[in-house]
Amino acid sequence: MSGIFWWYMVRRFLKPFLFGLGLFAVLIFLSDMFNNIHHLMRSQASIWVILQYLWLDIPYWGVRTIPMATLLATLVAITGFIQSGEWLAVQACGFETKTFWKPLLWCALGVTGLCFAAQETVLPICFHRARQIWRERIHPEWEAELYYNISVVAGPDRFISAKEFMPKRGRLERPLLDYVGPGGMARQLDARVALWDAAAQRWVFHHGVERRFGADRVEEAAFTEKVSDFDVAPRDLIPHTTDPDEMSLWELLRYSRRMRRLGVPVMALHVAAHAKAAYPFTNVVICALGIPIALRLRRSPKVVSFCVAMGLSFIYLWVIELGKALGVSGHLPPVAAAWSANLAFAGLAVWLIRRWEA
Repeated sequence: MSGIFWWYMVRRFLKPFLFGLGLFAVLIFLSDMFNNIHHLMRSQASIWVILQYLWLDIPYWGVRTIPMATLLATLVAITGFIQSGEWLAVQACGFETKTFWKPLLWCALGVTGLCFAAQETVLPICFHRARQIWRERIHPEWEAELYYNISVVAGPDRFISAKEFMPKRGRLERPLLDYVGPGGMARQLDARVALWDAAAQRWVFHHGVERRFGADRVEEAAFTEKVSDFDVAPRDLIPHTTDPDEMSLWELLRYSRRMRRLGVPVMALHVAAHAKAAYPFTNVVICALGIPIALRLRRSPKVVSFCVAMGLSFIYLWVIELGKALGVSGHLPPVAAAWSANLAFAGLAVWLIRRWEA
């Protein structure tokens, strides 16, 4: 009998979950699309390219709205179970009150696993490709005339910085090209200007000095013009950050270690890595939080459940983002910044459930 009851509650959960997932994802996706509509309308990209971008953007919003769908499914499953009179029936059969919400928590745990799997596989691939289409085809970054104070990792052992960068003209003002070896800084080109030679596919540095770093001394040699071995084209030097959503958790950890070796601040990357681990468990927490709320909304129509799911989910997601911002700014350790929202709302859920049982 209990096995039949569990499958019955699972079916009650899945239908509103799938409905909510599709609805919330579409609503937020449309909102984001309208925010970018002026770029899409002015773009010279074909309709096919724009459709590719929009399609590849859907998994991102799908993963972001999974907790909202989990909460909606919890509210609808419980309120519907109560309104139909089945709650009284199962109690008359000897079921404890808490028995009928245990399957929902297991459903939320299953959703947590699916969320983590999507976050580690489908999402990084689609999101990376969507951003690539955006910056290369829809809103090309190289159309910008000038970038100020750029710093770019230009290879496994190279780091380039410049006061001004003009990608269309292939020009760097006050460039500083660092070569990093196993023991630290190995060589450096410091010049007044660097120009891209399209024929040679090399950057040519003008009016500068080359430094070679030894164990106990630095050798310097001035030059008027030097053809470097630096062959990264201007288009590939355009500074853009790698979004953590473009990487899986393991890729993000490797990227963080690489940036740390190059001397780049990695606090934001550490926070993002912990957030990737914490975010899927939001589904279990928000399901547990939804149980006592649903018991108080037992006679409310489904539209009320929808509004509550929207409102509470946005509050939860806002607290998550607040914690991440405090972590990036250094006010909280990365672990606390990523997990604080889950811990706070889990504590609230336990307190509300105990009050109801009491």
